[in-house]
Amino acid sequence: MKKIIIVSLILLIGCSNQESEPMITKEDPDQPIDELLDQEEIPQEKEDPEVEFILEDEIITLNTDNITILGAYLNTVENRDRAIANMKLEKLELDRLYLLSFNCSSTTCSYLLLDRNEPNRSFLIDDLIYLKEVIPSPDQSNLVFILDELQGDTWKVFNLEAWDTVKFEPPPPAEDINIQSAEWLDEESIIIKYQQLPDDNEQEMIITEKQEQLFDLED
Repeated sequence: MKKIIIVSLILLIGCSNQESEPMITKEDPDQPIDELLDQEEIPQEKEDPEVEFILEDEIITLNTDNITILGAYLNTVENRDRAIANMKLEKLELDRLYLLSFNCSSTTCSYLLLDRNEPNRSFLIDDLIYLKEVIPSPDQSNLVFILDELQGDTWKVFNLEAWDTVKFEPPPPAEDINIQSAEWLDEESIIIKYQQLPDDNEQEMIITEKQEQLFDLED
């Protein structure tokens, strides 16, 4: 039921953010992080509707009023404090981007990509899966997400300028696979190494950005 609620709300992200208030606030701690970690649980709710996370070298506050899916999720859970305590915020290699995992079970989570830059943006990568890896392209214009969907692995490619997924071809094999690695060859192609299940034969394929779509992005 949680998955249905979250997926049904994804279309509301683009029109619900309130530009008057920041979605993500960054501040420098006024005392050593180690002392803050001893004093406070991570993450913790500072005050409604804000949720605070203490990272290695910074404090990040999320305003759930401006993150529709996250706010809706917190409004549906029975124990808000426990739900927040089970969240994890990770700073990605690209300085402005953060990855939030929430709605977690023992093996899966839902994942939100958050952009601290203006305008504030968020994107639901997927719901109730396990995100194995996030790999930026050489010029950091794209990300490839390696996803474990329990039945097998797959991938999604995300363009930061368009702030949406983009199609790379060919698509993942119809059979279940276990992705061993993914590496960008250039801005438009990725080599995927994987094992075919259940026989574990190691294979590889090169996926490239769909050409018609590439021309659209350049216009």
